[in-house]
Amino acid sequence: MAERNCAELTLQKKEQEKVRQRHTVEGVQKILDAETTPAWLKRAIRLALLSLQRREDLVTWERAAVDMSRNVIRVSPGKTENYGTPIHLEIEMGADLRAVVQECLKEPIASPYLICYQPKARKREQIEAKLHWSAVTDDYLTKEFRKARDLAKAYDHIENPKARPTMHELRALGSWLYEQQGFSTEYVQALLGHATPEMTAYYQDGHAQKEVIYQHVQAGLKL
Repeated sequence: MAERNCAELTLQKKEQEKVRQRHTVEGVQKILDAETTPAWLKRAIRLALLSLQRREDLVTWERAAVDMSRNVIRVSPGKTENYGTPIHLEIEMGADLRAVVQECLKEPIASPYLICYQPKARKREQIEAKLHWSAVTDDYLTKEFRKARDLAKAYDHIENPKARPTMHELRALGSWLYEQQGFSTEYVQALLGHATPEMTAYYQDGHAQKEVIYQHVQAGLKL
């Protein structure tokens, strides 16, 4: 009985440890094209793909960090605060990143943040719990992405909703796309704020089918 219980617990644990699947370009495009996806969320998705920043840094990214005249945007990834030497990035914007940043700056909401929205109701307790009434919390970003993903039917072929890729996995897709366009591991690692190239390689892995490589051998045995 004890052995059976241990086996069942091991199986349950393995089920819980199943990793979410990777995003695809087609899946993300479905979310971006869907009329059900809010405009602020579309900007957040594009910003995540192009800048490779974490959701916690996306929602607290201030407009003041942008210098359009120098074509740069600054960010200090929060997770690197625990590093021996915290990382501070001044990102030179490519054309696509510059375009989405401009869209964020043109948003008429008087907000200090690039990613912001107009809440349907301004409840005192909700406002006091946020840095600004227009701010998007990282949990709200995750929840709204999940809702938009499923409304767009982007990954309906993945039967288990928990296995469908989330907002977090956009960083991995973006890092892989950078690799596909010829950017070096060092370049992508810097954007991701990773301490090691191995972690960057892990993010980039799993987005394409493994190429079958045939090893040339000889069978010259004489009978």
